[in-house]
Amino acid sequence: MDDRFRIPAPPRLRGATALAASIVLPLLVFSVEWMFRSLFEGVPFILFLLAVALVAWAGGLLPGLVSVALSGALGYAFLTASESGMGSPGAHLSIAVFLPAAGGIAAIGAAARTGFRERDRAAETLRESESRERARAQELQAIMDAVPAIVLIANDPEARQVTGSRAAYDLLRMQPGANVSKSGSEPPHHYRVVKDGRELPAHELPTQVAARSGARARDVELEIAFDDGTRRTLLGNAEPLFDDQGRSRGAVSAFIDVTKLVEAVRTRDAFLSMASHELKTPITSLQLQVGSLLRARGAVPAPVAKAADATRRQVVRLTALVNTLLDVSRLNEGRLQLELEPVDLSALAHEVVSRFVAETERAESRIRVDVAEGVRGNWDRLRLEQVLTNLLSNALKYGEGKPVSLRVESGGATARLLVADEGIGIAPVEQQRIFERYERGRATRGYGGFGLGLWITREIVTALGGRIEVESAPGAGSTFRVELPVAGPPSA
Repeated sequence: MDDRFRIPAPPRLRGATALAASIVLPLLVFSVEWMFRSLFEGVPFILFLLAVALVAWAGGLLPGLVSVALSGALGYAFLTASESGMGSPGAHLSIAVFLPAAGGIAAIGAAARTGFRERDRAAETLRESESRERARAQELQAIMDAVPAIVLIANDPEARQVTGSRAAYDLLRMQPGANVSKSGSEPPHHYRVVKDGRELPAHELPTQVAARSGARARDVELEIAFDDGTRRTLLGNAEPLFDDQGRSRGAVSAFIDVTKLVEAVRTRDAFLSMASHELKTPITSLQLQVGSLLRARGAVPAPVAKAADATRRQVVRLTALVNTLLDVSRLNEGRLQLELEPVDLSALAHEVVSRFVAETERAESRIRVDVAEGVRGNWDRLRLEQVLTNLLSNALKYGEGKPVSLRVESGGATARLLVADEGIGIAPVEQQRIFERYERGRATRGYGGFGLGLWITREIVTALGGRIEVESAPGAGSTFRVELPVAGPPSA
């Protein structure tokens, strides 16, 4: 309400001041009436009622009641002492009427005083609350502007009104305070939001989805494509906001600009791809020369033959490393191509195991083979061979010299491949993480490697339409289970 139309609150008389007023005002009224008693002989209580109202209004109920009692006594004295000589019965009747009326006026005045005080107290509380809310809003805006992240706030379930942090306005090339919503009445048209090569309509944007459905969005990667051809890559989350009834009332989303990081990863992958291809030729030539030397083992001195055998092992290791780098490059670029053909998994398992003779001797271990015959499917032979090689290599590396088992089973429409060791094992909290790129378990840090083998294995198994999982516990070994549809991947 406009302050110009507000009834002012009564003055606040406290304690002794209020009691003094309850005495002084009736005495003052009595003095005035006595001075002009010819005017007030018939109506002596009018001014006393006004005095009671003023005292109750300014001092409260107790001073008002004191004023009522004193006014009654003074009024009665005025009546009995005036020249009209109003008899006792008349004076008594006047007092009988005055006291209830004055008491009511005192109560009304005190209640009005309390009401005005409550109104002012509520108004002050409201002002303080609004001041705190403004301060919090300023603090929130300052935090949003200080954080180097793109923060967007949708203020309604349809995200038609979206405001952002300073970083958001800077990145989107918009004026601070403007509505950045793509689903608003005047959506910005100078940029597009792209995901996986497709422009997202407004209702599919993370902030809009979170505000409308109340569902969270995690690790969303988007591209902002501007009309001038520049692009920015963003990674972030969206979180819905709810009202007291649990209904979605908007959303908050936060993104970081990972453009430079994405460009660095692309540059790295391009370098890995180029370096891997460049290394292929000299390694192939070296393999041929070492092979020729080993075939002539009988015609060369024993130390030379031993050195050639050691060189062969290093060349094999280097070849595996180069192939891993090539696989990483292909997977990062989505270029892992499958050459599907009928494959006898049982025969392939025996063949791969036969190549691990030297590795089992170095590990002082052995591989137990339990393979069901005739397990066949439509798969990529070389990639499936790579899966077997990776799993057996890991089992021998981390098996602590204990036996490793390989089992192949047929499950009708599914083939199962199990590789188990009795080695160091994997903690439960790490059993999902070890399948990610460049990730390794804590217990394997001293064994060497890049943390790529299981990631490549998972990607190959997934591409073949299957799945891989592990059962393990620290010190109790690990069992890797691969399940593959015999019909091949669904898109085949």
